[in-house]
Amino acid sequence: MAGSQNNKHAIHDVVIIGGGLAGAALAMTAARMGLSVAVVEAQDTSSFAETTPERVIALSHGSRCHLESLGVWQDVKRAGAAPIRKVHVLEPGNRGEVGMHRAEADVDALGYVVQNAHILKALYEQMPQQVRVVSPAQLAGIELLDDCVRVQVRGDGDEQTLQARLLVGADGTMSRVRKFCGIGSRGWDHNRFGLVASVTPKNQHRDVAHECFRPEGPLAFLPLDAGRYSIVWTLAPREAARMSSLDDAAFMRALKIAAGQEMQAHLGGFVETGPRALFPFEYRVAERFTAPRVALIGNAAHTMHPVAGQGLNLGLRDVGDLSRALQRAVDGGRDIGAPIVLEEYAQQRTLDTASVTAFTEGLNAVFCNDLLPVKLARGLGMAGMDRLPALRSWLLRRAAGLAQQAGGAA
Repeated sequence: MAGSQNNKHAIHDVVIIGGGLAGAALAMTAARMGLSVAVVEAQDTSSFAETTPERVIALSHGSRCHLESLGVWQDVKRAGAAPIRKVHVLEPGNRGEVGMHRAEADVDALGYVVQNAHILKALYEQMPQQVRVVSPAQLAGIELLDDCVRVQVRGDGDEQTLQARLLVGADGTMSRVRKFCGIGSRGWDHNRFGLVASVTPKNQHRDVAHECFRPEGPLAFLPLDAGRYSIVWTLAPREAARMSSLDDAAFMRALKIAAGQEMQAHLGGFVETGPRALFPFEYRVAERFTAPRVALIGNAAHTMHPVAGQGLNLGLRDVGDLSRALQRAVDGGRDIGAPIVLEEYAQQRTLDTASVTAFTEGLNAVFCNDLLPVKLARGLGMAGMDRLPALRSWLLRRAAGLAQQAGGAA
């Protein structure tokens, strides 16, 4: 188990369970405050760079600013970050289209499409040396005490106990930290899968992201490097399995039909496709984001439908708010695991999370409803968007991650 260093009872300021994007970003920030940090990750972190290329993230402008503050954005950009300068939304067979341009938000790009592996690689390459990474390892138990948390970790036949003033759960939708702390969650399974793959269109994408709303769920085309798109195609389970098993030619024909004639006018058809992968969609939010000496971040705190591309962006805002609460505690010489510090974090995150989840679930419900009155209302709304500047501005600020920046880094 890497990082064990024969230390069976290591004491740290912060122990983070989960070394993915949110966990690694928090580890880097906390270490720069002078806190001693340990990260426990189930996967071997040396294999993160080999993550399948199908997994991409639509980073908002606000999240780019966060990565810049960590000093890793230039590395991510060099590895491949395709800008989204315009977002084009339509519904096949319905009148009205919506186009939102980066100039309206006064930013270089509304977002950037980046492979998960590129961000992870940049974070770990620049991770402060004092951060102790324990991987591959699993959380085996938690003991909550008045002045610390004791964490049992097991991996490679080895078991050790870590002690911390603050434990952070960054271990995903099925968070073991959340379970061990008795924190429930609410939500539902969407009974849909996202089929993801890269495709090369006949027409140049010109840094435009397209989203096509269909009764089964949205079909998104996100611009990638080398003139490709990354697609996220929402499908019912049986159809998802069928599409993933088609040969490339049949798959591209099916994709062309699903996109519809209006979208094909922009894409011009497809000439090549890469490997495909499937991921389930669900909505789940923790009943609370903290427990005594414990904070949840990222998917451990909230998992949502990707219709508006807000998942990781929301997780990075968790990191930002928790980091600011920790910095204030450090500056004031206070206990970083004290209830007042965790309450500050929880208050900051509750409103933002509720706002974003209501937005994404509401958007998904409205555009996946095929009742005629709802469909007509959608058409009228999209056709009239240009005459509703306040609504356009509201959508733009959320798409670019600007709405939450008043409180600090995105």
